[in-house]
Amino acid sequence: MNRLGREFPAFYCLLLLCLLKGCTCQYYTTTTVGSDVSLTCTYAIWKYGRLPFCWARGSTSAFGCNNEVLKSDGTSVNSRLSWRYDLRGNLGNGDASLTIAQVQEGDSGKYICRVEIPGWFNDQEVETTLNVVPGILIMQ
Repeated sequence: MNRLGREFPAFYCLLLLCLLKGCTCQYYTTTTVGSDVSLTCTYAIWKYGRLPFCWARGSTSAFGCNNEVLKSDGTSVNSRLSWRYDLRGNLGNGDASLTIAQVQEGDSGKYICRVEIPGWFNDQEVETTLNVVPGILIMQ
């Protein structure tokens, strides 16, 4: 088998995985302790209408969010892990961005927004790695 013949099966496997699981967008955000930070997540509301979504820390499964920090039905927040997690974007425009108030170093890590698009294996996932660094102390 030639070199080209061996590369095609791997390519098709990757393509199939993307089609079944859905490809994930990845972002990286750095902020300082004590500030508020917004983690971006939007979806095509004009195409699907309002959709339920959740935010998780670390990972998701085929059936939803693991380590859920916030859940919404697309119109309002249904549950949240802490008062510090909120939706400040316009849900009516498909803005599912998560705002974390008064971030702490322990908030560092991976966050995943999972939008439940109807149908099999086509949920949208947006992954953001948050890096929280100590703030600058200003003495007066």
